[in-house]
Amino acid sequence: MRDVLAVLESVSRREAGNPVRLNEWECYQLLDAVGIARGPAAYLDRAAGDTERRQWAEAAVGLVDDQGRLLLKICGRTLLHKTELGGVRVLDLADATDPAMAILAAADALSADVARHGAGAEAEGLLACAFVAHRPNTPGQEVLLTVRQDPAFGPVVVIGIGGTLTEWYGSGSGGCSTLILPAPGLERPIVEAALAGHPILSILAWPSRLYPEAPISPRNLVDTVVRLAELAAACSAGTGGPTLEELEINPAVASEGGIVALDGVGLVSSRHWSSADRPTAKIRPLLAPRSAVVMGVSSKGANPGRIILENLRRSDGPVRDNLAVIHPREQEIAGVPCYRSCADLPDRVDLAVVAIPAEGALAAITELVATDRAESIILIPGGFAETGERGLATAIEDQLARGHAGPGGGPVMVGGNCLGIVSRDQYNTFFIPQYKLPFHRAGGANLAIVSQSGAYLVTFASNYDGIIQPGASISYGNQMDLTVADFLTHFLDEEGVDVIACYIEGFRPGDGERFLGAVREARRRGKRVVVFKAGKTALGAQAAASHTASLAGDYAVAAACLRTAGADVAESLDQFEDLLKTFTLLARRPAAGRRVGILSNAGFECSTVMDGLDDLELAPFDAAARAALDEVLPPIAHRDNPVDATPMAGTASYAAASEAILGCAEVDAAILSAVPVTGALETLPASEDGRHREDIRRPEALGNRWLALLERTRKPVVLVIDSGAMYDPLCRQLESAGIPVFRKIDRAARALAAFCRTDNN
Repeated sequence: MRDVLAVLESVSRREAGNPVRLNEWECYQLLDAVGIARGPAAYLDRAAGDTERRQWAEAAVGLVDDQGRLLLKICGRTLLHKTELGGVRVLDLADATDPAMAILAAADALSADVARHGAGAEAEGLLACAFVAHRPNTPGQEVLLTVRQDPAFGPVVVIGIGGTLTEWYGSGSGGCSTLILPAPGLERPIVEAALAGHPILSILAWPSRLYPEAPISPRNLVDTVVRLAELAAACSAGTGGPTLEELEINPAVASEGGIVALDGVGLVSSRHWSSADRPTAKIRPLLAPRSAVVMGVSSKGANPGRIILENLRRSDGPVRDNLAVIHPREQEIAGVPCYRSCADLPDRVDLAVVAIPAEGALAAITELVATDRAESIILIPGGFAETGERGLATAIEDQLARGHAGPGGGPVMVGGNCLGIVSRDQYNTFFIPQYKLPFHRAGGANLAIVSQSGAYLVTFASNYDGIIQPGASISYGNQMDLTVADFLTHFLDEEGVDVIACYIEGFRPGDGERFLGAVREARRRGKRVVVFKAGKTALGAQAAASHTASLAGDYAVAAACLRTAGADVAESLDQFEDLLKTFTLLARRPAAGRRVGILSNAGFECSTVMDGLDDLELAPFDAAARAALDEVLPPIAHRDNPVDATPMAGTASYAAASEAILGCAEVDAAILSAVPVTGALETLPASEDGRHREDIRRPEALGNRWLALLERTRKPVVLVIDSGAMYDPLCRQLESAGIPVFRKIDRAARALAAFCRTDNN
């Protein structure tokens, strides 16, 4: 890459560090340096003398094709619309007696035309280009190849349909005509699989009805993409040299089974990411503190600081017995000793919670850093960069950076503009009274939720109370210090955590690339990372940025990079929670494969579920399973997979059919669904007025029969109860026992499909 860096450094020196565009000839030099084929061309600098002009013209003669054609183009980094300026000409030299002189005359005439259009000063030279035989504006013949530096995720490669129809294909396909791949470490098998599986781009290099022999060989196309990825990674904002912000080749064309670049534009800058030198080992005392101090506690009213103090006093961990408050006047509050300043604290604390308004937060954090009295800080208030107060946020970040540069690394900080943290079996710093948001013991200690939105954590905790109690619920807010990538990296080493769910509104510059690396490592260790990325639309991105002051970025890039790294990306909050719930509750029931057995008592479910299977496969039932189903199901039941037991199947019959399906060796996982309104199934709580005799507490009721069956198998199973509020107690009974329950069968199928989609399946 030495030649590449030489080109970029030469260009970047022109503007003393400001972003500067590459001209077409410089783009060609980059392609030459990495071994990507481009159209033959010869360059003439505008300052060239007579000898150099003549040599250029003679070289250009060698580019004339059999029909006498040669293409002349003006070259200049700011000249993006050459044709409108008179800067493009096709020469016919078939009858020229002195082709070199004719080329020079045409070059001078072209330069004069550009000058008459007022762009003469922007012209840097001329390109003589050979015609490359291709079929323009034809599907499969032109490719768009782009390198770009995403502000969060770093270098990516974009492959799309090229030529003048690029925008038309993008609009007509709903934005699905491109493929985005993260550049660092991009390997050939990933590129080949992604291109071959793409519904539009596969036409380029794989046989189709239009092309029995593909226009480009797969090897040539994949090699070109990999080389572009290597170029992008070598010139990223994290390398310390010039940053190749963008390189767009449009079109690159199919030519004799190869791919040849015909045009290019680019942009280079000196932008770099700051290194992440936070002492992230201090996340451990942050989540399991032995001592804490709270700043901003009211001695009279229930302000956020006082609520946090009360919640800490009720904590399960050792922190509740070693609390302090910083208060200018009081001796103690609620039995907790008060100190005038951080310097007066008798010992360093593991955790400091700063719950004072934003304008006072700088002084508080400055004191905590200067006195070295805290290992970690939670900064609760907003009012920083998300409201335009960038200067205050920068001042706090500078103080933290000074601490990080010191001998002990200073404190790490979560926030600002965050709700706090609930660390299971340790403490709760949410500034919400316990009577409004209780935390009842439940499964889910294997889950960590890292959310930029504190309000989302509140809704999740309330909706899943008694069903899932995460091992950690972290509201990280503005990421003024610790970032979502820091927390994900931390949980890689937490043995009890195998599902990390991340609600993300934006990444700090460069932090997306770190996040991707942590996702890859998580998947290597068998952990699942579920992501919901807000800001899918332009308005959504604007709202996310204004709320958290983070870089929302481009959603298409984010989703593509995250999926390629191995994250499960949810397209909606419903899907996010479906995946989160399924992965968490089924974590101890690993999937052996993708073959699914399905039972329902409703025909519409058996039809609907087929549209939600994704890459699940219907399991064939073996002879034993078929015999068992024949024995227990009503005669009118449909016994093939998916099984429609009909509303006539009673509770015992239904449970026996469930057991037959789960006992089948061909079944790797199961969806067991019951529309519970049928009188044949016992699915209601006991009646207080004696109107019916059902009671879901009885061992013979459907819920308890299912739970007893699931105790005897380790296969992953999701349950469906598709009916109204009368059946909420049944759902609660099942989910409280640690089994995912859905109210619609298509959502259940998609969640189970994602769970079964592992590196081995």
